[in-house]
Amino acid sequence: MNALATYLTTQLPAMLQFTERLVNQDSPATKPANIQQAVALVQAKMEALHMHQLNTNHPGTILIGELPGTLPGRPVILSGHLDTVFPTGTAAQRPFTTTQSLMSGPGIFDMKPGLTMGLFAIQALQALQLPHRAIRMLVITDEEKIHRDSTADQALAQATQGADFALNLEGSASLNQVTTTTRGGMIVEVAVQGQAAHSGAAPEAGRSAILELAHQIIQLEALSDLTAGLHVNCGTITGGSSENIIPDFAKTQLGVRFKTNAQREHLLAQIQAIAATPTVAGTQTTVTVKTKIDSLEPTTDSQTLLQIADQHAQAIGIGPLAAIASGGASDAGIIAAQGIPTLDGLGIVGGKAHTKDEFAVVESLLPRTQLIAALLQTTHQFN
Repeated sequence: MNALATYLTTQLPAMLQFTERLVNQDSPATKPANIQQAVALVQAKMEALHMHQLNTNHPGTILIGELPGTLPGRPVILSGHLDTVFPTGTAAQRPFTTTQSLMSGPGIFDMKPGLTMGLFAIQALQALQLPHRAIRMLVITDEEKIHRDSTADQALAQATQGADFALNLEGSASLNQVTTTTRGGMIVEVAVQGQAAHSGAAPEAGRSAILELAHQIIQLEALSDLTAGLHVNCGTITGGSSENIIPDFAKTQLGVRFKTNAQREHLLAQIQAIAATPTVAGTQTTVTVKTKIDSLEPTTDSQTLLQIADQHAQAIGIGPLAAIASGGASDAGIIAAQGIPTLDGLGIVGGKAHTKDEFAVVESLLPRTQLIAALLQTTHQFN
């Protein structure tokens, strides 16, 4: 066992304790007060590591912690999100628990331990005075709602400028898996304007927005092609005001998934074409992209980064690494879209995200943290 592995072994109780504190602090993206309390825990740890913090903990922004390097080269990005999908009160109902092999609690896989691992990888490098690259750690607060109603996606893109490569600390299903491909996502609002009229006295004067939307929904859902990685889900419908009034307004919120950003642009053009050709004459439709997140697509540089990670993983004893594709979206896509070689899924091993049965594997904490620390020491430079 080398010095890094030995040191991290001594830190396992502290890592579990920090993870417990994060998990037991509710942090739904929709609750600013909860988010601020969770971010404060990370800020305190960054301060203990003498990391320079560049912005505040206001929800919808990102917390940035920087540490100078002792090796040449541009900074390395560590990224992850602190928010979860679970409402306030969930942590009290089913708090962090651990056995010898498994951890549970809200956000235990997606993805609070990933932040623990990034911070303790930095701590290990400092404690052992190991040479390392400059580090820029980005903690995002509203990833689970795809940065809707915030500018966090723009702040994230800006914060990655000048970086060499990036490691996103989402979890994975196996110790030797790393994510190199993720689907992107959009939330698209399709709103129909019709003409109201009395449904009994003058139905012929009305133009039903609900009827028009119904026709469009059938066409919109038909754009899905699961074999190509495309999915359009009409997740919500609202409209009308009374059963005796021809409805003059209706809208749906689309959850859109795509495998490549080129597919996204083509899909958006198809949605707009459907909106522009109404079935119910006299109705008009507006298409609005409420928020989006880019897909993570492999590049030559990201494949080189995977090879470097594989060499470290095999030295640690958890390789060879397998590159996998994830059906979910993550902020790794936004980072990679800035031209930065990016690997995802470098966090905790576990599964069943977004459910009460979410779990993480205790024994993956140390080797994965060791892998992160090793990558922070790489001398290979991109760009």
